[in-house]
Amino acid sequence: MLVLAALAPPQPRTLQIEVEAPPSLTGVASRVRDEVPDLQSIQTLLGDVALPSRVRIVLAEEQSQAGRSVPTWVSGYALPAIDTIVLFPTRVPSYPDRNLPTLLAHELAHLLVDHGAGGRELPRWFNEGVATVAAREWGLEDSARFAAAVIGPGPGNLREVDEGFVRDAGQVSRSYALSAAVVRHLLRRGGQDAVARLLSRVRRGEPFETAFERTAGLPLAAFETDFFGREVFWRTWVPFLSSSAALWMLITSLALLAIWRRRRLDAAQRALWEAEEDLPPVDPEPSSEPREWIH
Repeated sequence: MLVLAALAPPQPRTLQIEVEAPPSLTGVASRVRDEVPDLQSIQTLLGDVALPSRVRIVLAEEQSQAGRSVPTWVSGYALPAIDTIVLFPTRVPSYPDRNLPTLLAHELAHLLVDHGAGGRELPRWFNEGVATVAAREWGLEDSARFAAAVIGPGPGNLREVDEGFVRDAGQVSRSYALSAAVVRHLLRRGGQDAVARLLSRVRRGEPFETAFERTAGLPLAAFETDFFGREVFWRTWVPFLSSSAALWMLITSLALLAIWRRRRLDAAQRALWEAEEDLPPVDPEPSSEPREWIH
């Protein structure tokens, strides 16, 4: 087992990182050592969080016991109780982590979120959303996945977002995109220090929902309704409906409707002609024989 030590950039604090890897992942271990993410952006989001004295990073092979114990879409996970992160380099990239540094930043954020909350339990959507926001900027892929999650048959409330994290890879991706969007909505409503203030309240012993209400300025249930109602409409449906893509979809739909109606009329006309051809011939000369009338 290879053990490497590295120091994160000195601003704002120093974090000792120890990397453990089997011989087959020696090169990846060197990359991890050289690419320890800057904690500045993470701590800016989380606030004055006490850093652990040491973080242990374990690089695991696909067929290792750790690899076989979790779903194949899991590229890494954090064990906050022992300040340890387990990464599966062969599973990178996988949404929401585009590369190894982003994955490492995501899992480091999980450790710091746990420290920021004083080890108290947090909702899965909040924990994953904060880690995703802390690790990287919102991008085009996030926007596309968010739109797919809210337009399609995706989660419609925070409970369903949480449930999506333990299902198939597609539902997991939707839950990641939605959780990050929810946290960004919290930052817009409560200010850029909203996550830091919320974690501080939880660390002091407030229940999460109480801390959330005091941070966001409205109860969690009302915030949830606002997000899945107004926020989704204005950030997904309005941009889509006002886009050129929507215009072309409308034009295409009208053209297809016109074609469909033309084909129906043509089919009806052909059926009429065929019915007329099947009628018996009509004698053009009236019969001179007397008719027998029935009264």
